[in-house]
Amino acid sequence: MEKQIKQTKFNGRTFKKYGFVVSMLIIPIISWLVFWLYSNIDMILLAFKDVSGHFTTQNFVSFWNELTAPGGEIGISLRNTFLYFGLNILLVLPLSTLVAYFIFKKIFAHKVIRVLIFLPSIVPGIVMVTAFKEFIKPWGPLASFGIDIPSSGWLADPKTATATIMFYCLWTGLSSGMLLMNGAMTRIPSEIFEAAKLDGCGAFKEFVSIVIPLIMPTLSMQALFAASGILVSSGPILLMTGGAYETSTLSYWIFISTYKGAGGGTNAYNVVSATGLILTLVTFPIVMSVKKIGEKLGEVEY
Repeated sequence: MEKQIKQTKFNGRTFKKYGFVVSMLIIPIISWLVFWLYSNIDMILLAFKDVSGHFTTQNFVSFWNELTAPGGEIGISLRNTFLYFGLNILLVLPLSTLVAYFIFKKIFAHKVIRVLIFLPSIVPGIVMVTAFKEFIKPWGPLASFGIDIPSSGWLADPKTATATIMFYCLWTGLSSGMLLMNGAMTRIPSEIFEAAKLDGCGAFKEFVSIVIPLIMPTLSMQALFAASGILVSSGPILLMTGGAYETSTLSYWIFISTYKGAGGGTNAYNVVSATGLILTLVTFPIVMSVKKIGEKLGEVEY
């Protein structure tokens, strides 16, 4: 009888414990089921339907035709998306790490450099874009330095528009990465740097042989975030050019296609769904590969 009473009390405590956990998780679980699972299932089904709801594979044919056509919008958008992804991986991430190291070592004027790099993240994006566009206009402040700017401007030329926006993204994208890297560097014990200095380790060797390996978990996490967001890698296309002059990216193309198709009568939603399904299948192995590499390189103990 006593054993049964103890078991009942245990079950009561267990119910209260797990009941609290379930009550805290029920809202995010419902949100995930409704806003992620349901919407993605609906997206997959739309990829195999036409505007009347009948089964078809024409959406995939339309995607392929637009992808391979000379000057096709999907092909241009996909190309620019991979350019922005390469910018984040090959330039923004290494440069933000290097700048974070300079600030960590408190080089000359490091406080001024920190303010200049953090400025884009403090000022609203629309203000920064407007100021940048005015700055690079043929009659803007940049021209007063003797730089030759075409009369139409860099943003109105397909040969220079994407590169100009990428430069803007490079400048404004350093702040968040620099903050994370600087925080990771401050966690490195000072005794390691003192021992390296006694051994005659220079700044370059210290950065490459000590700092980089010890902040590898943060670097691998940043690389994973960039890889998982490869399909949405983009710049402020709407504010800069509105997608004109071959500056459209995949995320902007999806936005503008669904916006134009909101009035009905087109298969914009269906083609967008087919595009998303195909590209997700293509990029999924890339993300998993980056994750596996990051798990191997990110194991650090100190």
